[in-house]
Amino acid sequence: MNLRDGNGKIKPNVIIATVFAAMLVAMVPAVVAISATTRQTTEAEAADAVQQPYVKAFAGGKALYEPSAGKTNVFGPGGIFPFFNDTFSCGNAITCGVQTDASFKGVFKENGAQGDNKFVATYTAPITYGDHQVKGHKYKVVMVDTKWNNDDPAQTPLPTRTPDFLLPGNGVAFDQYQHGHSMIDRADVPLFWNKAVAYGHANVYDETDGGKMVAQNIFMHMMVGKAVDEKGFYSDMQNNDGTPLVVLLFLVNVPSGVTLPGGIGPLTPEQAQSFTPLADDPSLKNPPPVDYAKLADWGVKAPEPKPQSTPWSVDNPTQPVFFTFLLFTDAKAYNSSTNNLPGVN
Repeated sequence: MNLRDGNGKIKPNVIIATVFAAMLVAMVPAVVAISATTRQTTEAEAADAVQQPYVKAFAGGKALYEPSAGKTNVFGPGGIFPFFNDTFSCGNAITCGVQTDASFKGVFKENGAQGDNKFVATYTAPITYGDHQVKGHKYKVVMVDTKWNNDDPAQTPLPTRTPDFLLPGNGVAFDQYQHGHSMIDRADVPLFWNKAVAYGHANVYDETDGGKMVAQNIFMHMMVGKAVDEKGFYSDMQNNDGTPLVVLLFLVNVPSGVTLPGGIGPLTPEQAQSFTPLADDPSLKNPPPVDYAKLADWGVKAPEPKPQSTPWSVDNPTQPVFFTFLLFTDAKAYNSSTNNLPGVN
């Protein structure tokens, strides 16, 4: 092969090829280094997911004590127990509550063993309804379990079906969309993306009265996440934040078979569990808004699930009527390698 032209000079195409080859040789270490770095980063992220399987959440200072959950108006004007109109001006908006001193600490692990999932919360009650909730008293809430129904039939006379989205994590879910038009759990509150969500039971103690237990094994629901701007989400499929990170804690008990405040009842178990969510909530009858037949046409064999919402199992006749909904707006959450949490363990 002749590398030179008629004048004895090296041909330009040979120069270009030689330079290009030299560039390739010079790039090999860099390419190898980039590949190694990418592999190390991927492996580190995978290891991090394994080594930091817990989510820890904190909130404190103040919380909004709400008189309602979605369309379930409990203490507001016209609510189920509308006895606190001088405390709550309304019962149908996220701003209806009153500020109270409160705190929250929790740690959660998907498929965690007994003791891996736990939280402790405190709040000062702004209203009085019975000896178990006294205005000005400080209460402590301790998570008991993440079971949808109590094991004791006396504490859950009418068990309801555990929604499928909670089955894989034994009552705890992570990176979970729910509410709103997702039709996952109740649809009467905004769409949320939750870093962690749990359902189960909790005990409540009156710290002002020597730590006396005032409610045992009552239904609780907890979320650590952000409301999602649904209009933006369905336009660009991004998690457009509707709120900063928040913690929401619900404690609900509507006992059947007893006369409730204001002479209401006695209620049947069906009636007692008809408020959360309300019977006309579309999530109770509709699965997530997906055209499962069209998915099958496209080769995605996903069987249509049952509705991902069932009545909350809030009827524990052995305990007093109870409704506490706390919205914490000063919240933080992060992954951790341990479930150790001072003040909770």
